[in-house]
Amino acid sequence: MKWSLLELEKYRETPLNIKETLDLKQSLQTRNADLLDVSPVLVTGLIALDGNKVITSLKVKVTLTLPSTRSLKPVTLPLDFAVSEIYAPAKQAASDEQSDSVIPLEDGSLNLDKAVEDNILLQIPLKILTTSEQQGDADMPKGSGWEVISEDTYNQRQAAKKKQVDPRFAQLKGLFDSNQPED
Repeated sequence: MKWSLLELEKYRETPLNIKETLDLKQSLQTRNADLLDVSPVLVTGLIALDGNKVITSLKVKVTLTLPSTRSLKPVTLPLDFAVSEIYAPAKQAASDEQSDSVIPLEDGSLNLDKAVEDNILLQIPLKILTTSEQQGDADMPKGSGWEVISEDTYNQRQAAKKKQVDPRFAQLKGLFDSNQPED
């Protein structure tokens, strides 16, 4: 999905409606090696011109397959999100007051493939779990001398440790009974 600014001039009065299916699997897997699979990306929306600025309002639907962050089992992650961005020629974008929200167009053309890729990668959560891992049914990973435990299990173990009396101090338990006369 690439348009030159001259092509977009035709749509100054009425926005350009787009509905495209993109195959970004290879480029997304190159940028993020954790991606096991990427479905074709459905992009719908419109592109409008406002002065020298190009305003895009897109809706992106894609399904990613990633490894679980706990067990490395494949997890299907459906994404459905909206993207709104403002583009301007590089010289104008640099001088614009809101330059941090305006994306410069370096070569005089708008390439939405890159923008869609960037936003898909930004939508991937840091914690990805299978359904059974989310429900707590799955066994946590463990090895020789270590194990992964939930926060609740950790808190229960800490509470149990506080209740235990150190055996070295068990003999001192009756030392300061209130029944003894004071001197």
